[in-house]
Amino acid sequence: MTPAMPGMGLTAALAALAGLAHAASFAPWGHWLPALLVLAVYALGLLWLIRRQARRRLLFVAGFAFGIGWFLAGVSWLFISMHTYGAMPAPLAGLALLLFAGYLALFPATAATVLGCLAGRRPPPASGTAPGPGPVAGPRYALGFAATLTVAELARGWLFTGFPWLAIGYPHVDGPLAGFAPVLGVYGSGFMAALVAGSVALLVTRATTHRRRTALLGLATLGLGLGLATIEWSQPSGAPLAVRLVQGNVPQSLKFEPTTVARTLQAYRDLATAAPAGLTVLPETAWTMPWTSTPPEIAGALLDFVRSSGTPIAIGMPLAVPAHTGAGPNAVALSNSVLLLDRDAIAGHGPAQHYDKRHLVPFGEFVPWGFRWFVDLMTIPLGDFARGHADQPPFRVADQRIAFNICYEDVFGEELQAAIRRPDGATILANVSNIGWFGRSHALPQHLQIARMRSLEAARPTIRSTNTGVTAAIDHRGTVIARLPDHEVGTLAVSIQGRSGLTPYTRTGNLPVLVIALAVLAPGAFARRTGPTERG
Repeated sequence: MTPAMPGMGLTAALAALAGLAHAASFAPWGHWLPALLVLAVYALGLLWLIRRQARRRLLFVAGFAFGIGWFLAGVSWLFISMHTYGAMPAPLAGLALLLFAGYLALFPATAATVLGCLAGRRPPPASGTAPGPGPVAGPRYALGFAATLTVAELARGWLFTGFPWLAIGYPHVDGPLAGFAPVLGVYGSGFMAALVAGSVALLVTRATTHRRRTALLGLATLGLGLGLATIEWSQPSGAPLAVRLVQGNVPQSLKFEPTTVARTLQAYRDLATAAPAGLTVLPETAWTMPWTSTPPEIAGALLDFVRSSGTPIAIGMPLAVPAHTGAGPNAVALSNSVLLLDRDAIAGHGPAQHYDKRHLVPFGEFVPWGFRWFVDLMTIPLGDFARGHADQPPFRVADQRIAFNICYEDVFGEELQAAIRRPDGATILANVSNIGWFGRSHALPQHLQIARMRSLEAARPTIRSTNTGVTAAIDHRGTVIARLPDHEVGTLAVSIQGRSGLTPYTRTGNLPVLVIALAVLAPGAFARRTGPTERG
C-alpha cells in the first residue's frame, strides 16, 4: 500500500528538524560524514514527495522549513549583536532574526520547487527511440538535486551583496570532498556533497532501477575528491616569516567607551612591543580612531619599537579616505582599514601600506536604502564606512606578500582571488576580525572553518588576528597549525611559509561550478512535458 501524502504541517516539521541537524553539521559540532547523511535525508524526503507527485507548494514548504531550521540555528548569534550589544529590544531582535532566516530559507525553498518541476520533464527522444527517464530516475535525480541547490547557494552569496555564510561545502573542509575546493571552490565542494547525498538517497530506496550507476556516481565523486587532495597546487615562496598575532580580548561592551579606550590602546601597545617579529598583527578596529588621533605617548612608543627592532606592525583601525564623488572636493570619510607601520613609512620613503575593506556588512558598516530606521534602533558605532577599491596590492613584508581582508570579507572566496592573481600576487592571506559582537557563540568556530576553506581554495596559508577568537595560523592545506584559546588575552608566535602558484579556482572563480550546475539543469528545463513521472 502506498503511504499517504503527509500534510503540510508534518512536512514542515520534519524538514525543519532536518534543517536543525544540518546546522549542527557545521563548526563547532559538525563533521563531514554527518553532514552528508543529513543532506541525504533531506534529498530522500524531497524524492519521496516528488515520486508521489506532491504539489509544488508542498515542495516549497519542505525547502523553506529546511532552510528555517538551517539558518535560524546556524546564525542565531545575530541575536546577540542586535540585542546584547546593539541594545535592540529582545522581541524585535528575535523577529529580525526570524525574518532574516526566512529570507535565506527562500533559496533552498526555490531549489526544491525547481527540482520538483524538472522531475516531471524529460529530454525529447531521438528519432525512433523511446523517451528517456526524467531527472527523478537514478543518477539524474542526484545531479538535479546538486545543481538546483548549488545555483540557489550561488544566488544567496550574490543577491543584495550576498550572505554566503553556512554554504554547504564548509563541513567538508576535512573530508574527501575537500580536494574539490582548489578546483571549484566551496560551492564546488557543496555541489559534490549534494551529489553524493542525492546518490545515497536513491540507494536507500527500493524503487530505483539504476542502483549500480547511482552507487558508481557517489563512489566516483568521493574517489575523485581524494585524488585531487593529493595534488600540490602551490609551492614554497621566499623565506618563512615569523609572525606574532595579537588577541586583545577587549569586551565588546567596553570597546568604544571613551573611558576605556586609553587603557585598550596601552594594552595593545604593550602586547605589540613585547617581542620583535617579522610581522606583528593586531585585530580589526584594535584602534577605534584613526592613527592621527593616537595619543602621542602611545604612538611614540610604537614607532620607536618599529625603528629599533625592524618589526612591522599591522593595526586594524578606521582611516580617513576621500569621500565618494558628489560629496565635495575635500570631503573625507572613514574606511575600515589595516595600516602597516614599518621602517620605510616611518622614514618617509613612501606612503604607509594600508588596506581598506571593500565588501561591507549591511547594517553594520553601511545602511541599505530604506533601512535607516532599523539601524537607528541599535547603538552600533562606526556604522557607515566608505568602500575600499576592488584591486588593492598586497603588503610587502620581507620575502612575502600579504593580502589582508577584514572580518566578513573572507566569506567571499571569489573576491579574495584577485590579490593572488596579480603579477605581485599574495603569498599569504591575512584576516583581522572582531567577532566580539557575537559573544561566546558558534560564530567564532564557524568563521575559523570559513578561513580554512579560503586556504584550501587558494593553496595559501592564512593568519588570523582577532579580538576574542579564533586567533590562529592555517597552512596551505587548510590545517590549523597553531591557535590561541578563545576569550583570553595573548599573542601567538608562529612561522609561516608563503606559497606561490595559482589553483584552478584562483584562475576562474565560481564560473565553472555555475556552468556545470546550469548544464545539468538545461536538458530538464527545455524538455517537453510527458506523462506521469516514472517511479523507477
